[in-house]
Amino acid sequence: MNHADDLQSRFLASLRNLHPVSTQALSHGKVLYATYVPGKTYIVQSGYVRLMAIGENGDQFTRMLLGRGSIFGDLPFTPPLSMKEESAVTSGATSILECQRHTIEAVVHRDEVLCKILLEVYSRQLGLMDRRVQWQFAAPLRRRVAMILLDLMEFGRAPCPHHDGFLVDIRMTHEELSELVGAARPNVTAILNEFRDEGLLRYTRTYLCVRSLSALGQIVQSHEVR
Repeated sequence: MNHADDLQSRFLASLRNLHPVSTQALSHGKVLYATYVPGKTYIVQSGYVRLMAIGENGDQFTRMLLGRGSIFGDLPFTPPLSMKEESAVTSGATSILECQRHTIEAVVHRDEVLCKILLEVYSRQLGLMDRRVQWQFAAPLRRRVAMILLDLMEFGRAPCPHHDGFLVDIRMTHEELSELVGAARPNVTAILNEFRDEGLLRYTRTYLCVRSLSALGQIVQSHEVR
């Protein structure tokens, strides 16, 4: 079990005694909320959620993709917002925990273990977002695609049943992946094809397998200019 998997398991386990809390089992493409709801906090128990924002032309785009053990909505202990342009849509079959923001805050005040875990969760999500913001327009496209694929593996990894490597267990089109990368779909597809030709990936319309995490990591750390 890697550190990310351990953190997700510890966070979800620490929420078992949280009351009141409801669980929603949603299929692919379901809208969890169309507009931001003050006071409501959500945790991904399994599956993935895309946080959607509105672009300058009025179209929605994927701002963030969150997997198991992630927290979103009205985040505890952050400055309260009465309005935020954000919606949440599931990617694949997804289970969501829902509770009131003040419920988590009250428990954290008396539970030191949950307090420390919540700080770790925030730190991980902030790190993912910070990398994406810094690199979205500055880093070469190959590095950005490699980074996104490695970030997706942070939410859990399982051996791929089709090839040697790890399965990226999420339903995502090339268009949705391109939104995360911040590039046009044909350009991202070309990079995925390069990675496949180099033996780093195997993918079809139904699955994507990362065959070498270390090779993707080397690309992320490299000084490639394309």
